Amino acid sequence: MIIHMAEGATPEQTQRVIDRISRDYGLRCETIVSETTVIGIKGIASIVDEGRLLELPGVESVLRITEKFKDASRAFHHEDTVIDVAGVKVGGENMTVFGGPCAIESEQQAIDSAMLAKSAGVDILRAFVDKSRTSPYDYRGLELGRGLEIAKAMKEATGLPTVSELIDLRHLDAFLEAGIDVIQVGARSAQYSPLLEELSRVDVPIVLKHGFGNDMSEWLCAAAYVMSGIDREGRSVGHGNRNVILCYRGIKAFETATRFAADIGMIPLVRQKSHLPLLADPSHSAGDRKLVERVAYGFIAAGAHGFEFDIHSNPSEALCDGKQAVNYEAERIIRNARGIHAMLAGVGIESGSSVAVAAK
Repeated sequence: MIIHMAEGATPEQTQRVIDRISRDYGLRCETIVSETTVIGIKGIASIVDEGRLLELPGVESVLRITEKFKDASRAFHHEDTVIDVAGVKVGGENMTVFGGPCAIESEQQAIDSAMLAKSAGVDILRAFVDKSRTSPYDYRGLELGRGLEIAKAMKEATGLPTVSELIDLRHLDAFLEAGIDVIQVGARSAQYSPLLEELSRVDVPIVLKHGFGNDMSEWLCAAAYVMSGIDREGRSVGHGNRNVILCYRGIKAFETATRFAADIGMIPLVRQKSHLPLLADPSHSAGDRKLVERVAYGFIAAGAHGFEFDIHSNPSEALCDGKQAVNYEAERIIRNARGIHAMLAGVGIESGSSVAVAAK
């Protein structure tokens, strides 16, 4: 819900509205002050009687927002959010590449893959300790302590920030103590609310993958869980974690020739609906390294802020998703993707028809 204060409304009148919302409904407010003041209500605003607010002096209008993902919505936060990951900017006009092995298998494999990713131009390094797999017989990663030691070695060898997937809440403190710079929530965990609520209490950036069967609203609601700091009773328990990065990977569909069905139209649509940085995953959507390159270009051309993909020093020997991992071609993919991003830098997300800068 959004409350528009009338032009000339006093700070005292604005505060009275905020006080009533807090006292009567136990909800938190956020204000934007420009030519007029706008008050956004966080939490379950369906309990609010707009008639009681309209009767207060200085209130011009009360608007209910249909989307449930207010914190992630561009309707409330017009400008692109840019997130700083150890000096690397994600979002806005930046194109950022996350890359590295699908899983840490051994120290040698991890360091070799990390160095390959760095030489290719990766900005943030994948250092995945735990793996959530379909079958219990698939490779699921190393023992936690050893895996985090190797993740730290990968970071030290390359000087790059690291991202790692968290699949068990009990491991959160260990991840933070090990210096993991970005925590990833995988597709299988994308709607696991206890995990999302716990991540709302930390400041570390979060990459939120798109769930296998999620529509856009469900995905952005999951982001709002992390951002809102709202407990299960709809009350504020903190400021939430604003450092959320979306990552699209497609959904399970009728077609099985590719691993997941990736709707390219989702990229500009999500950019229109949300202010959050948006990555895409060409490795997991394509499922085949022969397709990854073109799919990556398509995501960037559609407006993604970057992509996350699998880079392995020896894909044919990989214990996890070797079929979709790229090798030395990673450097070409990143270089060409940056060229596409630069060429289309003038294309806005609002109309999709602004002029593009000519390619050099």
